[in-house]
Amino acid sequence: MDTQDQDWARVLGFDRLPYDTVDKRVTDLLDLRGKKAIVTGAGGDGLGQAIANRLGGCGADIALVGRTFEKVQRRAAEVEQRWGVRAVPIKADMSDWDQVHRAVAESREALGGLDIMVNNPVMVSAGAFERHTKQEIDLTVLGSLTMMMYGAHAALEFLLEQGSGKIINIGAVAGRVQQNGLTVYAACKAGVIGFTRNLAYEFASRGVNVLAVAPGIMIKEDMKRYLMAPRNDAERAGRDSVAESITQRVQLGRAALPEEVANVVAFLASPAADYMCGQTIDVAGGQWMG
Repeated sequence: MDTQDQDWARVLGFDRLPYDTVDKRVTDLLDLRGKKAIVTGAGGDGLGQAIANRLGGCGADIALVGRTFEKVQRRAAEVEQRWGVRAVPIKADMSDWDQVHRAVAESREALGGLDIMVNNPVMVSAGAFERHTKQEIDLTVLGSLTMMMYGAHAALEFLLEQGSGKIINIGAVAGRVQQNGLTVYAACKAGVIGFTRNLAYEFASRGVNVLAVAPGIMIKEDMKRYLMAPRNDAERAGRDSVAESITQRVQLGRAALPEEVANVVAFLASPAADYMCGQTIDVAGGQWMG
């Protein structure tokens, strides 16, 4: 091969094509044994614990990070018992810059490495925008966008050093569609899409791949309570928006279980998705813009 041919082969990345995967089953590519993952917001009954369970079920060791240690401790024990992987509970308030960086460092040390960072912030204010207080707006921006940036920043300290790894941000389909009662939250989730795209653009060439998942309406216990409780004027707009979305905008005609969204997170974390970069994948039952 002459010099010109060698240059052309290098441009096309022939030396980096994953030929070793050609003869494997897709199920083999979903095997995460030996991988080390951090999942934030993993102490409750929603998406965080579902993601931890899915990654653990694929063989990864997991650090579950949450604000209440007893909750992440319980979830970590469930993951270990169910899947026989190592699961470590880490207490941290992800709205605190120093605690986030400490939690990521502690997780990496406890697991013996870091390959996958799942940013799953959980903080939402719903209702008519004109009735939002400053505190509600600030908390929604903090919990829906800023905390994600903190987590990515902390993970990059280690992923860039080793020149490999994945960051998976949890957004929401609200970042693509307009919905009454979710103006601040939806704006933040649109920011997650842009943050993911730009972070990938900045760091893909340095070995760190960034992707995102955008869930639609997921049914968990707090959502059930929210939808079934007696209505008041302050919450009417938010709940009406949820009901309208399910009945009129979701093509599959139902809400999702957190585990259905976690399936896609596990796929993106695996080698099966290694040629995806900077994208946000909707997992929302075909929810469309009205």
